[in-house]
This record gives sequence, structure tokens and C-alpha cells, in this order.
Amino acid sequence: MSKTIVITGCSSGFGRVTALHLARNGWRVFATVRSEADQASLLVEAMAQGLHERLTPVLCDITDEAHVQGLARTVSEATSRLDALLNNAGTAYPAPVELLSLDDLRAQFEVNVVAQVAVTQALLPLLKAARGMIINVSSQGGRVAFPLLGPYHASKFALEAMSDSMRVELAPFGVRVVVVEPGSSPTAIWETSLQRALRGLARRGVDASAYQLLIDSVRRGFVSLAKNGFPPQKFADLVLKILNTPHPRARYALPLRARLTMAARRFMPDEMWDRIVRQVLKW
Repeated sequence: MSKTIVITGCSSGFGRVTALHLARNGWRVFATVRSEADQASLLVEAMAQGLHERLTPVLCDITDEAHVQGLARTVSEATSRLDALLNNAGTAYPAPVELLSLDDLRAQFEVNVVAQVAVTQALLPLLKAARGMIINVSSQGGRVAFPLLGPYHASKFALEAMSDSMRVELAPFGVRVVVVEPGSSPTAIWETSLQRALRGLARRGVDASAYQLLIDSVRRGFVSLAKNGFPPQKFADLVLKILNTPHPRARYALPLRARLTMAARRFMPDEMWDRIVRQVLKW
């Protein structure tokens, strides 16, 4: 019998590529998406690849309790055992902390932390029955924080801590908890998030001119990351490798430069790190 996995955040990016990759490798995949258009698009792609019998796009807003419970019912009606859950969905709300909307801060944690816990709780009975695996997608930004991205980093730091607690709590039930810490991939997530944040500041009548140099520097960084980031297929390959590993490590980071950045931050004095970041951003 094929193994079953739930993957959140499959409208695009890592989630979509991984859902298709695992289906091609024999997994039964329930892939959550945000809209009916995304649901239809993923289904069409799955059908084109002959994967529609193994990949089921599920319309689910993971911040909506009713949607999450509906997801759990859909999966439980198909199987009594869930081999894996990939908590991949996430978003970013960049802004200087001084100008940050508290509603945006709450939304950041709602999507990147609270919703991850909600999905995990809803599916844990099936995961425990299979002695399955939970893979939480954190980020290089779950270990290293940069200016303008405080809300995002704070949420990923929190997800790392939650994962550490869950890993020990669920061990007696045979449920393994793994964190994946990817660097940037060539997607538009950062530029899109920054544009949304700037529109929000404008709607609120907030003067961001004092931070304009920083915003411009970070935007140039986003463009570079989108152009030079690693391909999502490498993320999908890593997920499949982890799922096939009997005793996986607690954390996996990719690509190499993400591991090097995290190592540098860990061992570098704060003052030196701050000075380098400010020099790079010309701030």
C-alpha cells in the first residue's frame, strides 16, 4: 500500500513542487490550496502527469478552524493512518518594527505558528496510528534574523521552539518531528510581501521615509535572492529523502550557503554580525 501525506501550502512554490514529486514517487498526497483557482490548476497539472489518482487538492484556509477540521475529516475518510504531515504553508509581513501594524504581527503568527499547530493537532490521531512523521518548514530565517523581517523571523523562531518541544513530547508515540530550514528560492514571495507591506503603510498614512534607504537595500536583496535562489525541486528531493530515512535528524538545512550563514551567525559576536549586516545593507 502507498503511504499517505498531507502537505499544506501547495498553491505554488515548495508545496506544489513537493506534492507532485511525492505523487510521482508513489505517495498518496492531500495537498491544501488557498483558492478554487489554485485547486483547479493543481488538479489539471496532476492529470496532465497522470497523478490525479494519487494527488488530491484540498481547499483549506489553515487559519480557519472549520477548514482545518474539514481537512481532517477528508483525510480520515480516506485512511485511518497518516504517514506524514508537511507543514509547509507560510507567509511574510515585512516592516520596520517601529511602523509595524499589530494586526499584521498577529496575522504573521496566526499563519506561521498558530495554524501549524492547529493542523498538527487535527491530524495527530492519524499520525500516531501510523507512527508517522511531522516535517515543519522553518527557514534559514528561523535561526538568523535580518532587519525589516522581524515579524517573519520571530514566527519562524517560534516554530523552531514549538518543534523542539513536540519532538520530545511525541517520541513515546513513535511520531518523529523534523525541521527543514531552507534558504531563499527563486520565487516572488519577498517582493510580493514587501509591496503588500508598503501598500499597508500607505493606507494607514504612515511616513516610512526615515527607513527608505533600508527598504531600498532590502528590496535589492530580495531581487537578488529571487534570481539566485536554489530550485524548489531540491527542497522536494530533500523531503523525499527525509521521509525515506528511518532515523532522520532533527534539522536539515539547504542549500550550503544557508548552512554557512547559520553557522556564521552562531559563532560570530553580535557586534561583528550587526556591523557586517549594516555594511551590506548600507544602513
